[in-house]
Amino acid sequence: MKNTMSVVLIVLMALALSASAQAQALFPEAEEVLNPEGRSKIKPSTFNFLKVTNNARIAGMGDAFTAVSDGIDGIIWNPAGLTKVDNFGYTFGYTQWLVESSFVTGSLAYNTGQWGVLGVSFVNFTLPDIPETTTMEPDGTGAMVNSGDLAIGMVYAYQLTDKLSAAASLRFVQSALGPETLSAVSVNVSTLMYTGFQSLRIGMNMKNLGGEQEIVSEKSEMPLVFHTGIAMELYGNLGDPVSLTGSFEGAFFTDREQRWNLGGELWIQNLIALRAGYKLKYDVETWSIGGGIKGKFGGRHIALDVSYSNLGDLFDPPLRLNLSGSL
Repeated sequence: MKNTMSVVLIVLMALALSASAQAQALFPEAEEVLNPEGRSKIKPSTFNFLKVTNNARIAGMGDAFTAVSDGIDGIIWNPAGLTKVDNFGYTFGYTQWLVESSFVTGSLAYNTGQWGVLGVSFVNFTLPDIPETTTMEPDGTGAMVNSGDLAIGMVYAYQLTDKLSAAASLRFVQSALGPETLSAVSVNVSTLMYTGFQSLRIGMNMKNLGGEQEIVSEKSEMPLVFHTGIAMELYGNLGDPVSLTGSFEGAFFTDREQRWNLGGELWIQNLIALRAGYKLKYDVETWSIGGGIKGKFGGRHIALDVSYSNLGDLFDPPLRLNLSGSL
């Protein structure tokens, strides 16, 4: 079983490294890549709701979570961390997003023991109804158009060794605008490795690997992104009265330039968490802060997290809330 899973891991890592190399070739640091005709090589993408971070803990750390992933919170960001779920884990979240839109999310994971961890997740994005207009009636027909997006996924994570875990997930994705819908399937693969040097770990995740879509005769791709990051405790150890975790990661995209995330998480008495993050080379996002509280009630672990992200003067700051726990 271990040998089989090792072969699977090698294949997943090869795919991830290939994606990273392609992304770096397309988007070298500090310069915009242009083809000989002067057009940008950045490719258009669809299902862009998949780019939005919907977990308060992750957002509070500035999205620098790929190497931190240590349980149910990482089921989408880096599901290799699901191997830290003791038995049964869950999380439910709400994000107040831009222009009166919102996200509702939920995830469940079950650790079977020697057979790995199974999980399911969903993301539902809703928008206000839009007045319908046509070429003949540009001021509106009097009807309203419903729109929204949905992603439902299944994930499998496995502890390959005492220091290395890997995961793969499959998601059904759908976007709707009135009677028109666009559907696809995406694949995510990820790894999480403890290096053995103090608490240093390395995480990798390739998200939204899928086929090309055609929208009104225009071709568009899934928003493929490759995250690679490092994290370690800068003070104390997890579970100590006081511990501080620092994390840094790069994100390589096919539809935008390379970006960087920096974050930290301070735990006090293993009860209260304070978080902060900063994003580099983003259009409007910069800093974020967050906090959380967790405890044990009747043998059940419960945590409540909240985050606030700064989007400058263009948009109201999004607010994220998450309730999670384990049995």
